[in-house]
Amino acid sequence: MRTSSDRQVDITENGRAGTVTYRDGAGTLSFYWEFGGGDVVAIFQVNDAAAWSAGRSWNAGERAGILRFVADEVIRRKAPGCRAEIDEGKGEILLRQVGTPPPPRGAPDVTFVRKLSSLKAMLGIVVLVGTLLFGGVMWFKEKVLSIDPGKGVPLGLCVRTDTHIATLIQTLEAYTPSLHRDGSKDRFTVSIFIVPLDGSGPKLIPIAEEKTFSSYQLAKVLGSDGRTLWFDVNGIGGVDLKTYELLKPSEVRDPNLPATASPLAPSVGEYLSAGYHTSAGNWLGLHSPAELQGEFAPKKFVRRVVRQEEAKQMRRFYRGALDSPVNDKYHRIRSMTPINDTEYLNAAFLRLDDASEPLRMTDPDGALMIHTSEPGLKGRLMVARVDTTGTIIWQVDTGIDRFKLSQILPGENSFAFVGTRPAIPDKLSEPLLVIVENSTGKVATHSLWQ
Repeated sequence: MRTSSDRQVDITENGRAGTVTYRDGAGTLSFYWEFGGGDVVAIFQVNDAAAWSAGRSWNAGERAGILRFVADEVIRRKAPGCRAEIDEGKGEILLRQVGTPPPPRGAPDVTFVRKLSSLKAMLGIVVLVGTLLFGGVMWFKEKVLSIDPGKGVPLGLCVRTDTHIATLIQTLEAYTPSLHRDGSKDRFTVSIFIVPLDGSGPKLIPIAEEKTFSSYQLAKVLGSDGRTLWFDVNGIGGVDLKTYELLKPSEVRDPNLPATASPLAPSVGEYLSAGYHTSAGNWLGLHSPAELQGEFAPKKFVRRVVRQEEAKQMRRFYRGALDSPVNDKYHRIRSMTPINDTEYLNAAFLRLDDASEPLRMTDPDGALMIHTSEPGLKGRLMVARVDTTGTIIWQVDTGIDRFKLSQILPGENSFAFVGTRPAIPDKLSEPLLVIVENSTGKVATHSLWQ
């Protein structure tokens, strides 16, 4: 039997309810209590008799004594004008004002405490179910009802650096369809797509999210200083080319890169040449019959640097015999002789810029050329390496619509081409970046749908 000296009762209040905690050497027991109504001052509740001994240090015989001790302590400290009615089986203590007769035997007890507990549990379940339903509705809206617009599309020009080719990608973020959809509420993610020229895998790096369409239309790739690829998307930022991570705001600075002369891409024609001098007095050209009657006719003069016109004409290889230069600039044409009968649609030699001759290849000597695979809407851009006799060393199909070629990005080791695939009825044409290795013709194709 435990004595009162090793027993302790603590009473806490929280508004109209609270807890009573009983402690003795065997452990701790908590009672829930709440103010009652009428002559009932307070109601206390603990486990019923069946659950009393489960996991407890008290035996069933101590139950009545503990309940009585708790009731007496509460009356002594908080309700001296009350008497306790204890239902040992239900685990209930009812404090009534003194002088109030007890309820008839068998009458309903103050079971609203239990009901209140049940209601609270039910309320918790309702709140939980409501939360789950709300979450489910939001998930359904975001995942099922939302429209996934698919992959991003190129934004602006591709820019070539010494080691990479980069372009910005804009991606429409998922949205919920409606009958009166407001496009001004669309939001976009802007990323930078980086393709290493060493053949390693490309990287797509998000830059900004939740942007309106009008907020980034002046965005562009600025170029590289060798360590950082710089861009301007609502402010200057950069990508570390070793780690492919965005620079921290504290690392961003003015890149001090050379300004581009124009926001537009150089025309494709700037990288095309009609021919070149294979040796003193000898010319290798790609000409059509009409051109041989015009600027490349005998007795006409030709410069060392001659731009090839974009024209849907069939051209052949010609070997020209030239007189000595006049003022070191002009060579008079003595004759033009066809090398073979093979014709190429809209053929031209490739060069590095508008001021240079075609890029010369060695072992064997020759140059790079492009032409169109076939007349009509299915004509694709072909790239070939030829020697000085007009013989094809290798030839590759880029898969780009020849007349939808939008950019040529030249380099000493490779040429890159930007354009779309030939049109397919009722479908958008896929934009491509195709890199061709100059010496071998090895092709790397990258979709610009990212």
